[in-house]
Amino acid sequence: MRISTRVIAILASAMLIVPTASIAAGSPAHAAAKKVSASVLLAQLPVAAERHRSTYARTKFTHWTDADRDRCNTRAEVLMAESRKKATRTRPCTVRTGSWTSRYDNRRFSRASDLDIDHVVALKEAWESGASSWSAARRQGFANDLGYGPSLIAVSASTNRSKSDRDPAQWMPRSSRCWYAGHWVAVKWRWGLKVDRSEKAALKRALSTCSSRTRMVVKPSKGKSAVVARPQPSRGNDPRFGTCSEAISAGYGPYRRGSVEYGWYRDGDKDGIACER
Repeated sequence: MRISTRVIAILASAMLIVPTASIAAGSPAHAAAKKVSASVLLAQLPVAAERHRSTYARTKFTHWTDADRDRCNTRAEVLMAESRKKATRTRPCTVRTGSWTSRYDNRRFSRASDLDIDHVVALKEAWESGASSWSAARRQGFANDLGYGPSLIAVSASTNRSKSDRDPAQWMPRSSRCWYAGHWVAVKWRWGLKVDRSEKAALKRALSTCSSRTRMVVKPSKGKSAVVARPQPSRGNDPRFGTCSEAISAGYGPYRRGSVEYGWYRDGDKDGIACER
């Protein structure tokens, strides 16, 4: 069986891209890849004026959800994944303390309540860039996207409010500009969103000053869960799924630290076990 999926390796800054078309099950995603420049990725994004501003409502993007039914919602999953030490939480899954550094201003935090979870591409920006035509399920997938780590990040409440729903032509963080510009483009590419002319110009300027570092980005499926299509097992390993929820639903997991499969998924509570039932 062959799975039609598109994969891209991107530089977090100047962004090196590795797109592929059809990938044979079990084969490395990068095997048939060809490296191209950051400008090529940005050029792939359709350019169009933002539309449907008056019809946006945050409630049209259902969040936060608990996709893998482990009683930890998307906010909790991001907080646990990004904490530099094991986060503490109350039952069923409210994260209380940990160790976080806000990407946008480099401030450090130990209390989860001081942090916001930022959609790197804001929900309103997504709505005006193409999401207004999506199904409710796809909008929910975007709003809770754990399939690409930089889609959702923990940041200081003050910087999240400063950013609001503005695009890179209107706002960029004081620190991590290359990271921000690179992953903004990656998220828009991942979800097939458009850019407007001023946004594209700002991204080109930002990326022109950045160095190179690769990162993998995969297109989500267009189904209900908006996750990556699952490949067949690679030799000696379980199949690799888009999320722990998919793996568990198919009867796989849990995976302990040190196994190949463990490295594929988020160990949210950092206890050395991923995809716990």
